[in-house]
This record gives sequence, structure tokens and C-alpha cells, in this order.
Amino acid sequence: MNASRAPAIVVLGSLAVGVALFAADSVPRGVGVELPTAAAEMSTSGTAGDLWFCLGPTADLDGIASRVVTLVSHAPDDMEGRVTVADDAGRAVERTVRVVAGEHLNVRPGQSVPGATWAAVTVEVPAGQVVVEDTIAGPGLDGGLDSGPCTTATSASWQVPWATTSRPDNRATLLLYNPFRAPAVADLRFIGDIGRRETLGSQGVVVAGRSLSVFDLTERIANSAVVSATVDVRVGQLVVARLQVVDGTGPTGLWDLDLAYGSPRAARRLFFPGVPGSSGVPEVVILNPEDEYVEAEVVVLHSDSEAFVEPLRVVLRGRQRQVVVLDPDLLDQVGSYGLEVRSLDGQPLVASLVDRTAPGTPGAEGEKPQASGLTTRPGTDVGATEWRFRLAADPMARRVLDIANPATATIAIVHFTVVDGRLPAGLPEIAEIQPASQARFAVSGEASATLHLEASVPVVVGLHRSGDDGRSWVDGVVIAGTAVRPSS
Repeated sequence: MNASRAPAIVVLGSLAVGVALFAADSVPRGVGVELPTAAAEMSTSGTAGDLWFCLGPTADLDGIASRVVTLVSHAPDDMEGRVTVADDAGRAVERTVRVVAGEHLNVRPGQSVPGATWAAVTVEVPAGQVVVEDTIAGPGLDGGLDSGPCTTATSASWQVPWATTSRPDNRATLLLYNPFRAPAVADLRFIGDIGRRETLGSQGVVVAGRSLSVFDLTERIANSAVVSATVDVRVGQLVVARLQVVDGTGPTGLWDLDLAYGSPRAARRLFFPGVPGSSGVPEVVILNPEDEYVEAEVVVLHSDSEAFVEPLRVVLRGRQRQVVVLDPDLLDQVGSYGLEVRSLDGQPLVASLVDRTAPGTPGAEGEKPQASGLTTRPGTDVGATEWRFRLAADPMARRVLDIANPATATIAIVHFTVVDGRLPAGLPEIAEIQPASQARFAVSGEASATLHLEASVPVVVGLHRSGDDGRSWVDGVVIAGTAVRPSS
């Protein structure tokens, strides 16, 4: 870690206290600032601060070659902040750091907690204008890669709809991080292939202040095709993530890494801005975290005004989950498409979209075989009028930007600009997206840039990357104050 010996930042303590007073559903529990409604939000005014949380392994974990947390400055002046690295052994190390205006700073969490295999990072930025990203990589060129923004959300309720412990090639781990000084107490519930499972060891779990708790799902619920988890926090608030490692020893030869944060709240409408066209058989995993029976449907959002796709009906008992397998030929019928998971009786749900492609999967006519890999993304219940994506130079990968317009009666007019550099090839300066529709844009990887999207109505945006080193979904960072729940 590159650290400077700057004076302590006195406002950070009060900022942390303010965040701790609120749940992820923005229901106030005291006096303070509102918690962001999106999974990752950044302040751009220069007068408001941000807290970022990054959970994951270190390079000492088997199957992980490197992990880097990157602070990216969007500020006109040099910025000071504080980085705290906590491991699963109870150690917490703090450093004051300086990020040069318009530049980035790399932090390797394993260097702060030598010997640890897991580390959580809190980045406190009192003036905002900094995006924090996390990148993990496996060994070799095809050992797997996952990269994306960290989260700015804490919550008293988390759901993880999808993981897998199928043998022989899968390892799944659940991470619980308490970034605050007071201890937290949580109840964990797991749903495997044979139904709901609870043990005494997962009830009343105490997560000490500024510490990380690790649960090996592969041992707790062995050889299950799908594992879902819920975390209900009795005292305090947590950040929850899941790491999936596929090590290539299975019959498909698939090898990849997938680090995904849980859903900090359930909702009646959930959106996936795009389903990758290169996916073999995409799956949507829907979880009912409540005790009541619920009916829902999966609606296809596409841009073909003459095509109609019948919604897929789903019925879920309390604390049940269901896997919906999408038609692999759907892309040929309607072109690029996104999804909405909609509750029909008002009960909130959570969902994840799973994209898996085995090595050697044929590509389109005249193209090379598709890149193998695994990636997942949670459904989101919010749209926003302003988004940012950091696009690193990546000429060997295929990248597509998907934008969904959840509004049922209003056209979304989207403007593309860049904070630094030039607009990537393949992106227009302006685009229109019809109501209840979505659009896809290929994004060139020849040069790095920070892409800024501004829309006339709230939209949902995601970036999908596929390369020889794996696949990943990148959810953009929302500009604070622009996120809302889409109207029905």
C-alpha cells in the first residue's frame, strides 16, 4: 500500500456513524445522511463523503494469484482518505492515503495482513469523487478474472440467491464484514438442493467490530447444484459477499472466479439490463426470503416491437428458491434482451442471473469458439439518471454495454460522454431507448476512459466482458442523488 503520513481525517468517524444509522432500504433509524439506494454510489459535489467496502480473498488463498483494490480519482485536486484492512483473524490495519487528482492508487490488501487468506477493505473518502474497484485474478492467462466496483451499502438484511458446491470443481465461500466498531449479531439460513437447512452454528453469529467472518459453503452444504443464503442481522449492520471458484478439474474444464455482493434488500420489481448473447444456457435464480407464498413472472425486455415473448410464471413458497432456465434460442428471436422479475402479489423477492460457458463452446458462424467462464449479477430494484463506468484498455476482450429502460410509457434519451479521454468507438453521443425495452452497444477496448451516462429518465445499466481469462459483469457506479425506483 502506498501511504502518506497526513494528519488524521476527523470527519471520517462522524461519517461512519451516520452511515451506521441507516438500513439499505433508506428507512432512517436516527439523524444522519441517507444511505445510497444503489449498490455503489459516488458523490461528485466535493462536499459530501463516501464509504466504500471491498470483500474478498488475498493472494495467499489457493487459486488466487493476485488481488488489487484501486482508488480512482475523479477530482480536480489531490484527495486524502483512510484505508482500513481487516482480516478473518481479527486484525485491522489503518493507513491514511493520498490519491493524486485524476490518477489512481493501488492497494494490495494481503500486504497489510500478512498470512491472511481473506481481507475486507474500508475506504473512507470525506470529499467523495473517488471510485473504488476490486480485481481478483487466478493463476495463468486462463485462471479466471473478476473486476468491478466495491459497494457503498450496508444492511441489516442480505440475500445471496446463487452459489454452487457441486463437486469436483466448485468452491463457494460466504463473507460477512462488520466495518463498524460495535459488534453485530446475525442469523444465517441456507437453502440447498434438498431444501432449507439451518444449524446451531449459523444462528446468533457474532461478527466483531471491524472484522470479517468466513463461512465455507462447500463444507456446510456439500455437493449442491444451487445454494442460496439469507443473512438477517439482529444487531448492527453488515456487508455480505460470495466468492465462487471453479478450478477446472470438472468434466467441463471450466475455470473462473466470481466475486458478487449479496442483495441488501428484497423488492417487488428487479431488473437485469442484459443477458449475454454468448451465454450457453442463461439461468435466473429467484429467492423468496419471506415466509409468505408468492407468485411472480419473468418478463423479457427487448427492442423488437413486433415480437412478443410470453412471460414465465413462477410460484414460490416461503423461504423457497427456483431456477428458471431461459431459452438459449431467445436471442435469435428478439435480438439482445434484458429481464424484469416482477412480483404479482406485492411480496418482495431477490434474484441473480447466472452466465456459464464451457471451454470450446462454438461461436457464431465465422467466429472463434466463445471464451469460457462464469459470472453472475444480482437483480437491481433501482434505476438512475447518471452512471459512470471505468473502462480499462482491454483490446483482447469483447465488451457490451446494456441499457434497460424500465419505464412503461416514456422514451429514455441517453447521452454518452467521457470524464477523461475520448468516447470509445461503437458508442454514439446520444441514443433513444423505447419504453420497457433495452439496447446493446459494443464498446471498444483500445483505450482507457471513464464513461459517463446521463439519461432523461432512470435507466439500468450493466457492462459485460468476456475474454480468454474469463467473464465478468460490471455494474456501474451511480452518481449520488440520481437513483430512484422505476415507476410501474
